[in-house]
Amino acid sequence: MRTTITRLVLIAAAAAAAACQADYQQTVAPRYSANAPEGNGPVVRITSPLAGEVVAGGDGRVGAGSLTGGSAFAIIIETVTGDAADVPATESVNIRNTALLGQANPNFPGFTVLIDADLITPDGAIIPRNTNLANLFNTLGTDDTPGQGVTIWAGWHVLESLPDDVKHFTITASVRDAAGRVGTDVVKVKVDKHGSTGQALTPLLAGVGGDGVDDADGPEVALVGPRDPSSLALGTPTAGSFVFFQISAFDRSGAGIAVNENGAGITDPVGLIRDGGQLAVAGANRNFPGLDFTLDVDFRRPNGLIVPAGQNLGPLFDIAGSALDHRGNGRVVTTATWVVGGSFVLPEGKTSVTVTTRVTDNAGKTGSVSRAFAISPVGDGQALTPTP
Repeated sequence: MRTTITRLVLIAAAAAAAACQADYQQTVAPRYSANAPEGNGPVVRITSPLAGEVVAGGDGRVGAGSLTGGSAFAIIIETVTGDAADVPATESVNIRNTALLGQANPNFPGFTVLIDADLITPDGAIIPRNTNLANLFNTLGTDDTPGQGVTIWAGWHVLESLPDDVKHFTITASVRDAAGRVGTDVVKVKVDKHGSTGQALTPLLAGVGGDGVDDADGPEVALVGPRDPSSLALGTPTAGSFVFFQISAFDRSGAGIAVNENGAGITDPVGLIRDGGQLAVAGANRNFPGLDFTLDVDFRRPNGLIVPAGQNLGPLFDIAGSALDHRGNGRVVTTATWVVGGSFVLPEGKTSVTVTTRVTDNAGKTGSVSRAFAISPVGDGQALTPTP
């Protein structure tokens, strides 16, 4: 059932990549996880934030929250199942249900995410530590892992702030399969409470220049998801692909990477970065103007409109978040994700989809990465997992 993909191709100059590898904590999803599952149970990995990264504390206070001045980092959870039938999940661009906070998420019932610190909501209320946060997650997608299993991804942009006395916290993510086996990952991150917000890490510019050619000191770009190796469900005219793309951009030069993580002033609801109206004018996502994300095949949107191969699909990205690099160098790592609600349109005889991601910083410096994916025999992304 499963097929493999071609090897990873890095467009960035080889010397620059080699120099960075010694300094930059890699985030590409590994072929094998260090986390030990129970038997053939799910393997869980937190791919954002990474251990040792520093997130902003946010401006919110108890009784005086902040909708746009929160911590604004992204939590992304990757789950590799032992068998496609093991873990029920609903692939969707919206799995969020705040009314069920603390309970299981009906779209991903075996999923639990805990933070061992209180969180301050945008309206100033407290979410007590170790509350199950699964219903705050925004999106869920899949890719077709070699073998009998699949990879499930879930992402959340954190609008909340942290109390002043919180200097660090631990995220614990667990997934239970239908047989009761549990996979877990734990990440400890630090908190900067010096009047910091996530948005302050990535000041937004009206436009970002650059010639689109990779620079030795441009952002270090990684395509974290889909898993390597995996294949993609193409989707159909009536059913989405629901593949989950996660990119990571490390601000290598320190010039800044402009991102409006909250989408404030552009996107409704606040908290997402979708800017789909820009597709009609072949424009950039105004919430992430330095992002250029292209395919070598046409893309059919859920409304049936076709976006031609090579046009920037960055306006379709769902969430973004940022954190300070784990070594305390003051550099910022930005994460952004997209769950593909539409479908890929392949010409006759083509058997792969190549994805190219470019990120340009505020100094006009560019970095990029490209990967080619084989096509899953499963056409409808939702068919990769049982419906809860």
